[in-house]
Amino acid sequence: MGNGSVKLRQEVYSSDAWKIIDWLEDDEVSRYLNESQNVTDSIKQVINRVNMPILTPLFNQEGSFFVITINEDEPIGFLRLVPKNKSVEIVIVIGDRDKWGNGFGFNAIKEALKKAFFSWRADEVIAKINFKNERSIRVFDKVGFKEDKQLAKEIQYAMTMDEFLKLVA
Repeated sequence: MGNGSVKLRQEVYSSDAWKIIDWLEDDEVSRYLNESQNVTDSIKQVINRVNMPILTPLFNQEGSFFVITINEDEPIGFLRLVPKNKSVEIVIVIGDRDKWGNGFGFNAIKEALKKAFFSWRADEVIAKINFKNERSIRVFDKVGFKEDKQLAKEIQYAMTMDEFLKLVA
């Protein structure tokens, strides 16, 4: 088990985009995501159309997108923070399956909470998790999220800034 040390990098390079495509095309990785089926095609079109090494603006259109990295910049997943009124919705994917179970998701979520609460001044962070996604349910529970409400296909978990501050105190 690794120590789970992660960084959230805002720059998205074309090499990251190709890794994200690989992860999204892996059924084990993407089975619980709400991404549309053609999202990988869209990313490929952007890479081929836009001749730029940095694709950050394209990934940050509905919030903030981060590449989750370890070991001085090895990408292992991605995380998105999407503002919703006074809340922020978090979506996290550890795309590198070899890295599952090492605490990287846990630490990436904690880093994202710092950004949402301290930089964005959000009142709460929410995560909508498919009922069958036991790994995500476990990690959000371990971080300290509480079940908020049952939706049609998923459970919404939430954490307020006050709850977060008690955890880091």
